[in-house]
Amino acid sequence: MAFLVRCYANCLQPWSSKLPGDLNKMHLTDHPHSQGMHVPPSQSGCSIASDSGSSSLSDIYQATESEMGDVDLSGLPEAAVDSEEEEEEDEDLERTSDTLLGRDLVRECLEKDPVDRNDDDIEQLLEFMHQLPAFANMTMSVRRDLCTVMVFEVVEHAGTTILKDKQQLDLWYVILNGAVEISHPDSRMETLCMGNSFGISPSLDKQYMSGVVRTKGDDCQFVCIAQEDYWRILNHVEKNTHKVEEEGEIVMVKEHRELDRSGTRKGHIVIKGTPERLILHLVEEPSVVDPTYIEDFLLTYRTFLSSPMEVGKKLLEWFKVDSLRDTVTRIVLLWVNNHFNDFEGDPAMTRFLEDFEKLLETTKMKGHLRLLNIACAAKAKWRQITLQKPSRESPLYFSLHGGSERGFGIFVESVDEGSKAAEAGLKRGDQIMEINGQNFENISYAKAMDFLRNNTHLSLTVKTNIFVFKELLSRIVHEKKNGVPHIPKIQEKKGNRFSIPDLPGDMEFPTDHKATKKMKANTVSGGRNKIRKMLEKTRFSILPPKPFSRLSSGFPDVNVH
Repeated sequence: MAFLVRCYANCLQPWSSKLPGDLNKMHLTDHPHSQGMHVPPSQSGCSIASDSGSSSLSDIYQATESEMGDVDLSGLPEAAVDSEEEEEEDEDLERTSDTLLGRDLVRECLEKDPVDRNDDDIEQLLEFMHQLPAFANMTMSVRRDLCTVMVFEVVEHAGTTILKDKQQLDLWYVILNGAVEISHPDSRMETLCMGNSFGISPSLDKQYMSGVVRTKGDDCQFVCIAQEDYWRILNHVEKNTHKVEEEGEIVMVKEHRELDRSGTRKGHIVIKGTPERLILHLVEEPSVVDPTYIEDFLLTYRTFLSSPMEVGKKLLEWFKVDSLRDTVTRIVLLWVNNHFNDFEGDPAMTRFLEDFEKLLETTKMKGHLRLLNIACAAKAKWRQITLQKPSRESPLYFSLHGGSERGFGIFVESVDEGSKAAEAGLKRGDQIMEINGQNFENISYAKAMDFLRNNTHLSLTVKTNIFVFKELLSRIVHEKKNGVPHIPKIQEKKGNRFSIPDLPGDMEFPTDHKATKKMKANTVSGGRNKIRKMLEKTRFSILPPKPFSRLSSGFPDVNVH
């Protein structure tokens, strides 16, 4: 059964069993009431407010600020500017102060009587408590209910006995600051730190302490929950969940959730399931209360799947089903837009994208295909690829297209399978940005090929730009069809004008003497800033200002369900 990490209350909650699993390495000893969650001793000093000084820090800061507000500083001499190290120290101090102030707020919420806590108090407590191992594997609703009934307790002195051997238990304890030591009857010693829990288990049966619990330091802080409340809340979660069974086995667990107090938005959300069932749920009818399931799955599948192709293969299969095609397309678009790093550098995922593009072309979903290409171009990062040629005459094992004479950059048209270039990660649709420090964004095809042939060591900087690459291929097909070469306009150049050798022979030149004089004046007499501004305005852009806006992009309407 795989747990799904979900986002609640604007923070990532540790739903996945893999996340708190790392804390198993921090075990000090085993204990039946610690829920297998221990934290390192280094964290035991963390507290909501370590002493009265920390709780009054905000008051001191505000008082100091108000006192300094009316002081005249005009007569003071200038001091030296802080160094970078001093600035970093100041930033660290500010972060520490913010943390302390945040803990002050949490303590204020805890010190209130449970019946007096409002929704803001509960949210403040939730944000703090979800980080503690004792609450890690609980659902959001369980944590919320526990926050409404928990009571704050402080033990001031070290060595204080909290529980005696064979004493009847009536509370569940979670350590917020400090540490406790449990002396077991067999002389075994166990230390529990911040975030660990001890005390009763979720049952109404009479329970007794085995051993003696003492504080290990001053100012130990706890939250305590009564046995009846603890049992009621944890028992209620069983009634609040829906289990999906297939062939007698539980394959998915859903939790009932109400998103508002009116009860109009309520339903079940998925909290855990088998990997296969979680993948299948991607294309099932979305729930009103669980609209972000796809985004959450794409964010967290790495915790329970060994390879993203387990999802990719299923998506390619489901695309062939007419009723699922739009849903699958939306999933892939979200995946590329939010997690493009899953595709870059992974040959299998790159082939998945190529196969998916072919399916979009076959089904004539041109609008979706264009959105996919735009997302790939916008999210792609520059990559470094190094190639070595035995000699200048050695073949490149890849072919190029484009060039400034067409108004495009230099693009990789094809790469030989099994070649060094393919192994290094070069692929079709890559735009070559630089080679050995030489800018290739505005270079003719002939010069680019000469550069590649005349160098045996090639350090390429490339970027996936399939959107513009397809525009280039479309231009080439158009030229072959019409039999007329395309002459690029100034706007299509990457910030450069034509040089004389590149100009077509039949292009007319201005003969007006005044225009010539004016052009010379702008070029020679310090008009470089104007030229630079003009060139920036005419720079060719591969993307509209808002790629997914139908109003600004000029693309056809596409309904992505």
